[in-house]
Formats: sequence, C-alpha cells, structure tokens
Amino acid sequence: MRRRAIRGVASCALVLAPLFGCALQEYTPAPIDPGASATQIEGRSPNDPALRDYMARQGQPPGEWPLRRWSLSDLTLAAFYFQPELSVARAQAAVARAEVDAATQRPPFGLIPRVSHHSRVREDEPGPWSLGLALEVPIVPASRREALRERYDALADAAALRVGDVGWKVRSALRTSFLDVYSSRARLALLEQDAHARREMAALLERRLRAGVESSVALTTARLRLAEVEGEVQAATVASERSLGALAQATGIPLARVRELAFDFTVFESVLPAPDSTETQRTALLNRIDLRAKLLDYAAADAAVKLEIARQNPTVLFTPGYLWDQGDNVWTLAALVLLPSAGNRPAIQAAHARRDLAAAEVNQLQSRVITDADAGRSRYRSASEAAARVATALALSEERTTRARAQFDAGYIDRVELVGARLEHLAAERNTLALRTESQAALGALEDALQAPLLGGPLPQLASERTPADAKPGDLARR
Repeated sequence: MRRRAIRGVASCALVLAPLFGCALQEYTPAPIDPGASATQIEGRSPNDPALRDYMARQGQPPGEWPLRRWSLSDLTLAAFYFQPELSVARAQAAVARAEVDAATQRPPFGLIPRVSHHSRVREDEPGPWSLGLALEVPIVPASRREALRERYDALADAAALRVGDVGWKVRSALRTSFLDVYSSRARLALLEQDAHARREMAALLERRLRAGVESSVALTTARLRLAEVEGEVQAATVASERSLGALAQATGIPLARVRELAFDFTVFESVLPAPDSTETQRTALLNRIDLRAKLLDYAAADAAVKLEIARQNPTVLFTPGYLWDQGDNVWTLAALVLLPSAGNRPAIQAAHARRDLAAAEVNQLQSRVITDADAGRSRYRSASEAAARVATALALSEERTTRARAQFDAGYIDRVELVGARLEHLAAERNTLALRTESQAALGALEDALQAPLLGGPLPQLASERTPADAKPGDLARR
C-alpha cells in the first residue's frame, strides 16, 4: 500500500513538472582577457576593410580606399564604428529590453511536499507515515501584468533612445576635437610665417642700424616681438599635438594611426545662415533625444500608477493537493487570498508623487531645451556676423598687401615697409581665423542644442541590436 502511495505521489509530481518551465540551462563561463582586448584596441586601423564596408552600409561608400583625406563625416563614421561607449550603451539597452520579459513573466508555481509521522498507529493501518504533495498556483489579474509590461516597455524604449544620445555625444566630441585640429594647425602655420617675417624684419633693421639710419629702439622692439612670436609658435605646436590626442580619443583610433591621416577641413570654411528662432525651437523639441527619453520615463511612471492601482485587487493562491494518509487517498483544494495593506493607498500615493515628479522633469527639460536652442542660435548669429565682418577686413588687407608689393616692385617703398605690410596682413589672418573658429564652435554648440547636424553630413543609424556578422566593437547596424 505504501509503495502504491509513493508511486502515486511521484506520478503526480511528474505530471505537474511541465508546469514549472522548460529545461534548465547550464552556466557558460565568459572570461575576459585584458591582454587580448588591449591588443585588439592597439590594432585598430582607419584602413580596416570592415570599416569601409560599414561606411557603405551607412550610405556613404568611400570613393577610394584607403581614404587620402578624412572629412568630418568620414571621421564620424569611424568614431561610430570604433568607440566603445556605443557598445556599452547598446548593452545597457539590451539589458533593459531583457528585463521586460524577466519582470513580466508569470509568477512561479510552488510544489510543496508533505510528509507526516503519526505517533499512534492502529493495527489495521499500514504504517505511521502520511505522504502528500500540494501545488501552489498564483492567480495574477491581467490588469496588473499589463501595467507591469507597459512600465518596463517604456523603460526599455528609453534605454534604446539613450543609445542615440550617446551617439550624439560621440559625434559632438569628435567635431570639437576636429575643429581644434583645424584651428591649431592653421594658427601654427600663420605663426610660423609671422616668425619668419619678423626674423627678416629684425635683420633689415639691424642693417639699418649699422648704416646709421635706424635707432636701436626699433631693433630691440622687433627682437622682443620676435621672441614673443617664437614662444607662441612653441605653444601652438604643443596645442596642435594635444588636439591630435583628443581626436584619437574621440575616434577610438590609436594616436599613431591618427598622426598618419590627412584631413579635409572644408566643412569649417562653409558659412551657414542662422536659422529662424521658431524653426530652431521646433527642431530642438523634435530632435532632442534626452527629451524623448524623458517622455518615456514619464510613461513608465504613469504605468507604475496603473500597476499600484491594479494591486488593490487581492492576490489569490490556489493550492490543490494530494495526501496519502495511512491508506486513505485525500484530495484537497484550498485558496489563499492576500489582501494589500490599507488598500494599497500608500503605494498608490507614492506612485502618483513619482509621476508628478516625472511630469515636472519633462517641463523643466522642455524649458531648458528651448533656452539652449535660443542661446545657441543667438551665439552663432553673433559669431557668424563677426566672422563675416572680419572676412571683409581681411579682403581689404589683401588689397593693401598687393599694393605694397606693386609699390615695392616700382621702387616707391623699401623692403622694411613691404615686410611690415606682410606682418599686418598675417595679424589680420590670425584674427580672421580666431573669429572663424569661434563661429564654428558656436555652430557646434547650436547643433548640440538641436541634436541635429547642420553641417558635416547625416548621422549613421543607431540600433540596440547587432547581427552576428556585424558583431564587432563599435559597429552600428541600421535600425
């Protein structure tokens, strides 16, 4: 009799086992080899054929490979391909998406074995043991599961949007460092020309002094200014090298490889008219990824309110069971009803407060987005107008330099006056470069405020998932 009971309990357990899920998974170790990772990073190359294929998939196939000159759009694609920040953001989005199923899966069933021992056993009973098995089945209202899924879906969508936000920050850092490379190289070239002209001027004044037609004060002043310019040349050399390091960091390409690249800076020579104020605000409100993500955060908070309201309903646990009690087959059916404390009002009030906070944060961010867009537009308009004015002054300086050259060739002025005119023109060129750089920096700030590229080509498409064939660090597949 006892054996039949044990077999009955075992058969019942086998019948119920499929209710508890699929086959168990085994742990697979995934160790990290820091040495191999370092070797992979050091081996990154802008001439990698996989980068060329990635650029083609993004709709910007290179006309030649390797590229002879790298533009802002080319470097943006390289940064999106190599930068590890995007891999981290994509992995975070994958975690958020995986948590949706983990949080909304059906509550686990409970299997409760029951074994009892009786101290008194009658002669007609087979033994002192009672064996049984109970099943605990939780019943969760559909409204609660729907609200829970809605909340985690919104959080996962927000995490996916933040991949794009990280991508924009990568592009912004790249543009800033690329502009620094452009301005530092151009300023270094102008300073070297200035130093060369001042050496020539000092030599001319020294000859005049020996001839008795020039004072020592003018020569001393020229030598002091030459020393200042030579110091500026050294500082500009350091700044140029530092800008290359920043560009290497922004692209994710080793510095040694970046030093070998030739660049195309034509994007910084373009003049873009300042957009209209209304258009600027509209573009910012439509494009800002952080604002769209904040709206999804609010949706998650609103779903949390639905969830807490759904939790007002009691949770029911059905517990059917079987017991072999000393020869007697006993079938049971019970239910456990869990009532939320205080009607779940405290949790509902807390969820309402969090939703109000999320709404206030959305309004705060909207106000900041509009303010940033207006401030960026105003700064760019002022800087671009100043750059246009100084460009006109530079054109006049070029005319004066041309006239001075003609006068020198005709014998109306000497070489000291010709070199002086050249120095004035170099000063005008440096001033023009400074204001052009400020104008481009202001344009970059406006792009950051809008999170939209106004110059430099479209952004690559971002996605939180990759196909196995594209599974390389920094690779971004199309959505």
